[in-house]
Amino acid sequence: MIKFAFKKTSQVPLNFFKKRKVITEYLKKLKEILKNKDFSLPESFLILPDQKKKLPTIENLKLIILIGIGGSSLGTKAVYFALKNKKRLTKILFLDALNPLFLKKVERQLKTTSPKKTLIFLISKSGKTIEVLANFFAIFKLTKNLSLPIFILTEKNSPLWEFGKKRKIFTIEIPKTIPGRYSVFSDVGIFPLSLAKVNVKKFLFGAKKANEICLKDDPLENPALSFALTIYYHWQQKRRIYVNLVFPPDLEFLGKWYLQLMGESLGKKGRGITPIVNIGSNDFHSLGQLYFEGPKDKLVNFIFVENLGIDKRVFPKKDLEFLINGGKKIWQINRAIFEGVKKAYIKKKIPFTEILLPKLNEENIGFLMEMKMIEIIFLAKLIKINAFDQPGVELYKKEARKILNEKN
Repeated sequence: MIKFAFKKTSQVPLNFFKKRKVITEYLKKLKEILKNKDFSLPESFLILPDQKKKLPTIENLKLIILIGIGGSSLGTKAVYFALKNKKRLTKILFLDALNPLFLKKVERQLKTTSPKKTLIFLISKSGKTIEVLANFFAIFKLTKNLSLPIFILTEKNSPLWEFGKKRKIFTIEIPKTIPGRYSVFSDVGIFPLSLAKVNVKKFLFGAKKANEICLKDDPLENPALSFALTIYYHWQQKRRIYVNLVFPPDLEFLGKWYLQLMGESLGKKGRGITPIVNIGSNDFHSLGQLYFEGPKDKLVNFIFVENLGIDKRVFPKKDLEFLINGGKKIWQINRAIFEGVKKAYIKKKIPFTEILLPKLNEENIGFLMEMKMIEIIFLAKLIKINAFDQPGVELYKKEARKILNEKN
């Protein structure tokens, strides 16, 4: 079981974790959506883990190129990088930035990998994301020459949908009501992850377990709600920077997925919380001083994996044994650093919460990602924000298109 700790270290009064009318009513609505399989509302992301999926398999696949940005790629990237050092996964190259240098690397990789062992995912919910279309058409001619299979994932009747249908490219519909940042358990995430040899059944099972636990009425038995209330309490106390400090570094992109989830869902109407992802123990050496003795405007959440399934013993030379004890293991040392940081936080009276994953596997990652999405929609209700729109993002896209359409 994943362990959650917040009561003693979060500095939130215990009576703050009580039933609230707005959440009680919202829980009823969420349970109804899940029960009725109602895809008419954005909260229907809760239904996705329960759907039976018949996904195609491709034998001897060696390379996947995933062209997407934000919600179209971050969820997949989070799961892939969390597991790729533990499992033998099919290589995925993520084209999620406008970088001609990386694009050149992708083109070289395409030329040196058999077309029969390569495929491309082109993902854009709106079907008109500038960065995604630019990257795709930069390599489109090359893909046609190599006769590579292409899968387009987009909303039905979007410009990209029409493009795919016209050219007889295999085109898959993305649910219109579910925003991209909540779509990791749809085909957007499940399809490429399954082809990369991630065990998506276990991933979905973890998310289903999260639905069971995170829709409970009692806040102290519901980690999504207790963490939402903890963040909300500190938001009221003007602590509006939320740091997720992850161990090991393999979880960095899980943290970056959460950056979009929190930032895009809550940052509206002059309100919001600034999310930050840090890597343990790397970032203690750059930001530790600031966190310990700088402004008291942050709430920290630790995410720590207790057992990586592998460890390496350290054998220092005798003249350096006074610095590091011989016979200790790498992850054992990291655990000591983690425990030391927590003790220092307690002494400095810095509030924090923690999530302990017993193992780094698909089920635990699936649970954590579903829990975090539910946490955010609870938090949005508490601070009275629509968790599912992103008007500010649409503004920059419109302005960028205007600039690109200007002459010269």
